[in-house]
Amino acid sequence: MIKKTLITVVALVMIMSFTACGDSQSDSTSTQSESTPSTSTSVTPTETPTEEPTDGTAEDVTYQSILDEYTQKLADATPGLVDEYNTEAATAAGDINKLAEISNAKITKLAEISTEGITKMAEVMLKSGDEQATYEEWAGKLTDVYTQYAQQITDAYTNSAIQ
Repeated sequence: MIKKTLITVVALVMIMSFTACGDSQSDSTSTQSESTPSTSTSVTPTETPTEEPTDGTAEDVTYQSILDEYTQKLADATPGLVDEYNTEAATAAGDINKLAEISNAKITKLAEISTEGITKMAEVMLKSGDEQATYEEWAGKLTDVYTQYAQQITDAYTNSAIQ
């Protein structure tokens, strides 16, 4: 119980710190709405598989499998959240505070997905006895993916705020 609480707290603190820094890019003039984030890097941390039951079957869970799964979840969720933002933003045209509130709510939904993935990575670290640095490197990769997709919502906010 203490381990799960610690994992959750560490993951939430990391996401909060990354999310808090994310809004500084809202004045960016580049649009990334059609870019697909890359999950490959030149550094490959050790992938330590652990057994975790999924629907009654055992499956190897690794940092990479979690990164792949949550990258896909973020990719799947983002277009719908951008559409939701645009729909809700149309009713708040001209109210920059309301637009920011709507944008933050949509970005928070992405952060929740990312936090879930980072929490699973922390569980892998604890089960496998990996170094903290290994976990942090993989969590950073997922956070980078989250940041790229969150930027699409920020771009929609920027576009609606300047109209």
